[in-house]
Amino acid sequence: MTIKVLVTAVGQHVLADVKQVEDTETNQVLAYWLKDARIVTYHPQESGQVAINLGEFCPVANGGEFSVLKEHVVAILDPREDVLKTYEELINPAPAVAEVTVEEEA
Repeated sequence: MTIKVLVTAVGQHVLADVKQVEDTETNQVLAYWLKDARIVTYHPQESGQVAINLGEFCPVANGGEFSVLKEHVVAILDPREDVLKTYEELINPAPAVAEVTVEEEA
């Protein structure tokens, strides 16, 4: 899994598992294949910090994988560790653990 932040030509910040789509003859990058993409939205806080939300890329579409043409990507960045951890917890949540209480008979 290669999680990257893609900055698109329209200014979106997309966090996703990214793979290059290349021409098999020239090895030229044609597009990027995105899996589990999330749009990053920023929310300034009164403290001066910035909170983020990770929303679905296109919640009205079926499927979680798609391509983006190379021409639509302005930059590809590595996410910060805390952002990467949040993303991974969102994409692969820990299974719920049932708590069992056993009562002993008197």
